[in-house]
Amino acid sequence: MEKQFIKIFTLMIALLSVFVVAPASAVTFAGQFTEDKFNNIGTDTRVLFPTLTHFCALTRVGVRETDTGAEQARCTVRPSGAVWILEATLGATSDQDVFCMASCFTRF
Repeated sequence: MEKQFIKIFTLMIALLSVFVVAPASAVTFAGQFTEDKFNNIGTDTRVLFPTLTHFCALTRVGVRETDTGAEQARCTVRPSGAVWILEATLGATSDQDVFCMASCFTRF
């Protein structure tokens, strides 16, 4: 009984090590990117990497001077066609700012 337990335990460790090591070696950091918008309505956009080979995520958002109910600020990372884009958006504005950051990784 003890020998069978040891065999099963050893097999489980071997299988788990394959799952733990494989994904980490398949992803690499590709870069960080920023897009900011100051005091004017609309959206500023930065094109990042192709969606086929990369994954991008929003990693930092900063908002300043949204001190009335009408002032709005937003950061977005999304696929657009074949590429990832980072957007910094201000709605009705008088003096607010928005700071956006995205990190991208390769997916092989």
